[in-house]
Amino acid sequence: MALAAPPRPFTARRRLNRLARALRRHGWRAQRRYTGPRPVLRVFFPDAPCLGDSVTVTAGDGGWWYRSSTGELLAPCSDVDLAVSLVTTSLGRWVSAAGSPWGTGGA
Repeated sequence: MALAAPPRPFTARRRLNRLARALRRHGWRAQRRYTGPRPVLRVFFPDAPCLGDSVTVTAGDGGWWYRSSTGELLAPCSDVDLAVSLVTTSLGRWVSAAGSPWGTGGA
């Protein structure tokens, strides 16, 4: 069960930066939005910027977790590869459902 407690902004930014680098390597665009009260990473396919997800960091069982804007805990921050897989699979379905003519690089 996830706790609602956010980490310190520095901690969240560091973990979101790591996720952003991994997502970019897979062809996704990751836009940092760190000026608000809670750091957010906006993730979307470059050619379909209207379809995306906002990922935050929150406390969960065993440490810090990446959390989708849907409220779903994606993966522990210690498992960036799993988080990338879940984000790209989820967004890849949205891009495909929207009838996008662009590929998602295997997402």
